[in-house]
Amino acid sequence: MPEISATQLTGSHVDTFRKAKEAVARQNHDYVLMLMPPVLEAQPGFLDGRKLLRASQLAKAKGASKMDKNMAAVRITPIIMQAKMAAGKSLGSGMAKLEEALALDPHSPQANSALAEMALANDLSGTAIFAYETIRAGKPQDTANLHGLAKALIAAKEMGKARDVYQSILELVPNDGAALKGMKDASALVATQDGGWEKSEDFRDSLKNKEESLALEASSKVVKTAEAMAEQLTRLHAQFEKEPQNVTLARQIAELCEQQGSLEYALQWFQFAYDMTQKTDPNLEKSVFRIRLALLDAEMNQARTDQVDPSLLTGIEARAKTLVLEGARERVARYPNDLQYRYDLGEALIENELYKEAVPELQQALRQPSVRHRALNLLGVSYQKRKMLDLAAKQFALAASEIVAMDAVKKDAIYNLGVILEEMGKKDESLEEFKKIYEVDSQFRDIADRVEAAYQQS
Repeated sequence: MPEISATQLTGSHVDTFRKAKEAVARQNHDYVLMLMPPVLEAQPGFLDGRKLLRASQLAKAKGASKMDKNMAAVRITPIIMQAKMAAGKSLGSGMAKLEEALALDPHSPQANSALAEMALANDLSGTAIFAYETIRAGKPQDTANLHGLAKALIAAKEMGKARDVYQSILELVPNDGAALKGMKDASALVATQDGGWEKSEDFRDSLKNKEESLALEASSKVVKTAEAMAEQLTRLHAQFEKEPQNVTLARQIAELCEQQGSLEYALQWFQFAYDMTQKTDPNLEKSVFRIRLALLDAEMNQARTDQVDPSLLTGIEARAKTLVLEGARERVARYPNDLQYRYDLGEALIENELYKEAVPELQQALRQPSVRHRALNLLGVSYQKRKMLDLAAKQFALAASEIVAMDAVKKDAIYNLGVILEEMGKKDESLEEFKKIYEVDSQFRDIADRVEAAYQQS
């Protein structure tokens, strides 16, 4: 069963979808929750309609009490069982039951996983991807969900995105063998896409609407000239006017504006797309943040070219650090249990010289294996800046002892430990630490000067 677009709806469903979009614009989410389920039961492959319904469900869920949320978890399990039984007779009925569960908790991992599995079994890979991404927005470190997302992306032949998801898994669990194999396989398939299935006649013929086929090709290929980019932007804008709730189109327009170098417009479109998802898409959030930083970088480069007063450059740098800090604070407030975000906040606090405030964030981040050693290093920096030298030395020594390979993080830890020991007047111990690095990498920072100077003095 192929997924369908709004242009493929027929009869009363066209009018119902139009009314639902108007209701979203008015924030009349109850009306959307009444209008869309019958349409989706009749057209289970209508992904844009499902996204519209989910946006209203998420908006409604924000006002739910703690008791409602606790009760939702209890009520969802039997509904999922009913959905699986109903799907045996009718896919639309099964998915409709799952939407009842998702109305109780739109982020429910159980209901979204069931929706994804049902969708994949019926060749609705876009719906499966959407379900897994919904879980990811609430639980970005759920590696089981990320594995499911990667498989759905492979089913949709989005190998580049699948590779990136496997990379995210490996950042969380470096020894995940399945993720490592998946990333290698997806990376190999990325190279074959340009000359393989995307250009085959079978793929082209499988798209019922020839105009849709051309638009898809145009949006996925590399745009090389300013004229081609302008032409593609015009086409995307025209399409977006017909589908003003299409997040994918808004994202494509933003990405094209970024390619053009129109960062202000790119920021506006990324922000618009992010707002359309009710601020639940972490990838769009990262894009907004990236463009804001890029604008500050451009401003800084221009200031250097114009040879402005150094104080102006300092001001721009301070604004960039503040932007990073504010973003890190917002993510921790939204996802307080995400230890990666705790580490990011600790790092941003260190950059802004808020050393005392960084300590509790970094201490929590120590429980995240993928950032533990870097967090120990930053804890050491925090203590060092506050003249708590014995505590600083302990963090650096612990980081160095836990890392087996002499990688960049271990070198940092050993170097910093050597500096601390030197500050504490323990010159012999300090030299022994510096020599550990000198023996494997004499080009590291000023390690050669430190070690060779000590030998000349003896």
